[in-house]
Amino acid sequence: MSDNNGTLLFDTQTTSLKRRNLKSRQQRILDLLFEHGSMSIESLADNFGVSRMTIHRDAHNLADKGLIDKNHGGVSLKNRARTEKNIAYRQHRAADLKREIIREAVSMVKPGDVIMLDDSTTVAEMLPLLPSLAPLTIITNALGVMQAMAPFPGIKLICLGGEYNGARNAFFGLVCEQATRALRANTFFVSTSIIADGTAYQNDQDVVKVKRTMMDIADRCVLLADSTKFRAGGLHRLAQLQEFDAILTDKQIDPERLAEIRELGAVVTVC
Repeated sequence: MSDNNGTLLFDTQTTSLKRRNLKSRQQRILDLLFEHGSMSIESLADNFGVSRMTIHRDAHNLADKGLIDKNHGGVSLKNRARTEKNIAYRQHRAADLKREIIREAVSMVKPGDVIMLDDSTTVAEMLPLLPSLAPLTIITNALGVMQAMAPFPGIKLICLGGEYNGARNAFFGLVCEQATRALRANTFFVSTSIIADGTAYQNDQDVVKVKRTMMDIADRCVLLADSTKFRAGGLHRLAQLQEFDAILTDKQIDPERLAEIRELGAVVTVC
């Protein structure tokens, strides 16, 4: 605890804030590298308004996680595709921005629904809030969803098997697609890698095939996309934004980009 002046409490809060800022800065460094491929230590220090030594420490931490290569005077992505799929990175990325999106998504679920969840870490953050809405039926290709929901008797689980992808901890391939087509869901909650020019993209074509099939068998498709997803890039087209019945994003989305998306006819809720 603290003394009457609250000194220790203040110190604890300050330490916690520093840790959050550190994690946020390292996430933003990765975002910049996704856009540019490589950057100099000096340019990163200028971008974040910190010392070169601070960026060197961040780079060392990211290199230890296997996400970047650190060379003399600069940093670069170690493997763009591998980093995009890296579960540890995806779980921590933009966590603060996702909270209100998750609350809004869960509010769209009611007891008795059949919902379908993709393998994204954004959608997985709905899981702790779902047991209170039981009975529910959950369809998923994500092994992590199955493991997390298995202990709850009010949750009926349907696993879409197929070829296991260890990086994503989920199933894909023809068997998965065929199993999906035999089912129907009230709502499909889905996320994506990148949103650019009115289109949602994934960097893996096998992921696109399964998610497209899931979209086809759902009465309603809800895209969960924090503001960091709206950036240049993308490889395989998943869907036009108008194809989703609802898009949930956060308050940090660029107003001009939000207006452009709405002009396309997409239904966007800023959480």
